[in-house]
Amino acid sequence: MKAKDSPTPTRASLARAASLLKIMSHPARLQILHFIEGDEESVTAIQRHVGLTQAMTSQHLKILREAEFIQRRRQGTSIFYRVTADPGKKLLEGLRRCQELWHDVH
Repeated sequence: MKAKDSPTPTRASLARAASLLKIMSHPARLQILHFIEGDEESVTAIQRHVGLTQAMTSQHLKILREAEFIQRRRQGTSIFYRVTADPGKKLLEGLRRCQELWHDVH
């Protein structure tokens, strides 16, 4: 199906897409998503992996959680994060597909 045969997106859906792209435009957020994609990880492990301060890591996690890319679970005093099935995993799959297409062209 050609793009022009597809229904025209609404302004609201385009605004949502732009908002999601803005959220994903920070490398640390992408790094966090890739790190926790396969398994649940603690804030401490995520912080060590991305190499940011606890405050910056928490800020990025909050943004990803509000966008519903990740979920959190509290166990005692620890908090664990994992990628949501939708839209988190779908986003990562889409990014991988874009990378594959980009590499095929160049």
